[in-house]
Amino acid sequence: MPASRRTSSTCVDGPPQPRQLPGSACEECRKRKLRCDRQRPQCGTCADAGIVCEVNHNRLARGPKKGDLKALRSRIVALERRLSLDPTNLDTLSLHGDADLLQHPLSAGSTCATPPAPASDGDLSQVASPRTRGSIWEGDYHTHNGQLSPMTPQIPLSMQNFKFPPSPPTPPKRALIHDLMRADLDQLYFDRVHPNVPIFNQSRYFALSQQTPLSAHHPNNAPNPRLCLQYAMWTLAMALSSQFESYRDTLYKETKQMLESLDMYENHHPHESPVCIEEIQAWLLLAFYEFSRTNYKRGWVTAGRAFRLVQLARLHEIDSPERSMLQQGEDPVLVEERRRTFWVAYCLDRFISLKNQWPLTLMEEVICTRLPSPELSFQSGQPIQMCFLSEAIASGDHGLFSPLAESVVLATVCGRTLSHTLVANVERTYGSTSADFWIRHEWLAGMVNKRLDSLVQSYPVVSAAADPMLFFAYMLAHTTTINLCKVVEAGDCQGNGQQQAWDPAVFDYQKRALRAAREIAALTKAHEHLGYFKAHIFLPLSISLAASRLLSQRTQTINDLAAQVPEGFLPTTETEYDGEIQSCMDALRKMQTFNNLAREHLHTLEIVQQQQQQQQQQQQQQPQQTLLMGHVPSQSPINISHQHIPQIQLCTY
Repeated sequence: MPASRRTSSTCVDGPPQPRQLPGSACEECRKRKLRCDRQRPQCGTCADAGIVCEVNHNRLARGPKKGDLKALRSRIVALERRLSLDPTNLDTLSLHGDADLLQHPLSAGSTCATPPAPASDGDLSQVASPRTRGSIWEGDYHTHNGQLSPMTPQIPLSMQNFKFPPSPPTPPKRALIHDLMRADLDQLYFDRVHPNVPIFNQSRYFALSQQTPLSAHHPNNAPNPRLCLQYAMWTLAMALSSQFESYRDTLYKETKQMLESLDMYENHHPHESPVCIEEIQAWLLLAFYEFSRTNYKRGWVTAGRAFRLVQLARLHEIDSPERSMLQQGEDPVLVEERRRTFWVAYCLDRFISLKNQWPLTLMEEVICTRLPSPELSFQSGQPIQMCFLSEAIASGDHGLFSPLAESVVLATVCGRTLSHTLVANVERTYGSTSADFWIRHEWLAGMVNKRLDSLVQSYPVVSAAADPMLFFAYMLAHTTTINLCKVVEAGDCQGNGQQQAWDPAVFDYQKRALRAAREIAALTKAHEHLGYFKAHIFLPLSISLAASRLLSQRTQTINDLAAQVPEGFLPTTETEYDGEIQSCMDALRKMQTFNNLAREHLHTLEIVQQQQQQQQQQQQQQPQQTLLMGHVPSQSPINISHQHIPQIQLCTY
């Protein structure tokens, strides 16, 4: 290149030249990213290359566009406001989520001043930046006691004393349930959950499900109870399937949050019920889920919430004269769904109180609701009016009841047995047993026998295997028999812990309890062909109680019992006991994958079984040691009191 065309930013003999030459660079130098000497009509680079030198004088100005700087400042103020409200909830920050906040960051009447606008849009010196001194970020590090600390955000003084209104809670992440999954979950619910919780008319449910909007709220911002109910149904259906295991926990959390928001909503209409039936049904289904998938305490609290809602809706007096007049002209299917919702809650109250002998919540004496209609007439849309619970128990005519009605009657007897146990404990605490003890006890035992005979005549055991509700009704009857035996065993020892002479009545109830435990074991073994996904959620309670009775009976030998027990009370061999116990343990092992109740009881039974094996090994080693020392063991009589029989403390009924 000729020397005449070369330029430099400095000169040896003259003053220093500016770094940026006046004028615009040509297009060729811009393309090749070279420094243009801006000579006209042709720069040095274009002259050396022998091409035409072109200069574009209409090029757009550099820097941000007009208005971009103001929008940037608005976004910075919006972010400062969000950080001052909740610095930890950073995942909810969005630059494009709230258009009003970004366009108008400060509302009218606010005392927070907007940063001053610059003289021109091209001046970026006033823009708040993480690297700008005097902004909300005071450098990379601060000096504190001679040490460097990481940079921390500093809220401007104008923002520190300003209090913004609280932001609304962030809506939960919605579970993705498409139409095909909805149909699959509905079918799964009616296949596996509905046989044990028969509270819905399928035709009515599918008709309403098509009308249920996907939004969690109504147009008036009220929570949608139908959608809450659907989510509760799907949550419980997922608990009984391995196909939707990955969705189960997310849907459960979302369902509970939706129900909590529904519980916070206040109904201000005086003519409407304070609580809707869908909310009660959703809480009941969620309680069943928590008993099977979470823990007993959480399920107990949720069930108590559902029981209070049942009382608030006065479902215990659906067929009272006052309520019957108000329900004239109402859909009989809807009324029957309310009845079934109450009776499911009533049975659940009895089932969960059996484990630890807790008091009941829904009292039997105030019920004015008829028993549920047969399933076929209910699903056909023409429910039959049944009798009241007190009439079914008092009359000697045991007609053909629906499986749910049979479970209600047996749950009532089971609940009365629980109350009988609590009253007997109080009487023993005060040191005297009333004369009504054996009257109550014999009536309960006779009622159990009558219901068992009615079940055998109406629903043979073979058909009960196809109906989980009937199957559990059989189990519940035998469970009540074992509980009655435990009541008389607990009352047989009085005074200063001294065992009284053996009472023939006690032996009779022990024989009944042993027979009932073996019946439960036989039914459990027959249940293997059913598939445990359709089993009742509280079936492990009956199985574990039977296994506990069999384990305690196994510790006694035939000779020991034959020496001190009257004739007719001879047990079977240990091998038969082992087979029956193993059937119960195998059933619990299969159910523990999807039922926490089965897992808890199985763990307790395994501990008791290991203790018995250790005791048996010690007893086998003791005679050998005695013979080696030249001593003969004494043939003292063995006391076979129930105190020597190890019991499972977790399953105290």
